[in-house]
Amino acid sequence: MLFHDWLKDDSKIILFDGAMGTEIFKRGIEPGKIPDLLNIEKPDIISDIHKSYYDVGSDMCQTCTFGSSSLNLKKYKLEDRIEEINQKALENIKKICPPNSLIVGDIGPSGEFRPPVGNITIEQWQASFANQVKILENGVDLWHIETISDIEEMKTAIKAVKEASKKPIIASMTYKKTPRGYFTIMGDSLKKCIQILEQENVDVIGSNCTIDSNEMIGLIEESVKLTKKPLSAKPNAGQPKIDENYRPFYEYPPNDFARDIHDMINLGVKIVGGCCGTSPQTIKEIRKIIYSL
Repeated sequence: MLFHDWLKDDSKIILFDGAMGTEIFKRGIEPGKIPDLLNIEKPDIISDIHKSYYDVGSDMCQTCTFGSSSLNLKKYKLEDRIEEINQKALENIKKICPPNSLIVGDIGPSGEFRPPVGNITIEQWQASFANQVKILENGVDLWHIETISDIEEMKTAIKAVKEASKKPIIASMTYKKTPRGYFTIMGDSLKKCIQILEQENVDVIGSNCTIDSNEMIGLIEESVKLTKKPLSAKPNAGQPKIDENYRPFYEYPPNDFARDIHDMINLGVKIVGGCCGTSPQTIKEIRKIIYSL
């Protein structure tokens, strides 16, 4: 498989895509509306965003399905449209994916928490992720389970993927920088998460969102000491601000972001891209950095 070949190639830095959500917001989505619904309502916008990333050099892009698990769709009273939304997401990316590029199945957090924070059960998590995975399985080349803040939720999502698929998994937790180091909001340390992800035998251990590219350099410095697994990094372009229309925007310049990514590559990161606030211009600047190596 092409992705495994890339992982084995010491000279290959894999370039992921940038943000989907903030690109959609630029195009005027109503605040409070789930972006994934645009797969059905405005498919050309979704395909255009995917194409913009492939065109500037992304080796792989992920489906617009971050919030398309059963539990998350239920919040928007869309759970009965889970198959339609995920299938349309596949159609929107498939029709513009270039040859020798990959499609990544994007699985985001359920938005529900286990006790004492919430009342979700492992079984409910499992069923929710399984529903989404079964729909996407036939159309993706690999998986990105991302922006997870509870290692138990991540373990459940990994299990759901492995029960339906043999395709590679990038498992990406999201952390905050604290005086004691990097932790998820649920209190899972970077060390604990990496140890568990190694036990789960995922193909790539990742981190994304929440922190900016400069802070993620420090996280990567710690990560390379904790694992020999390939690493993935998709940081934010700074911290969000809110415009007059109550939409988030990010001010960190693409050139500065790309320089931070260069430092992460020098530390040993295998897969690089961007999360909230990054754009095709950001990915273009990272591609220039990769070409210069």
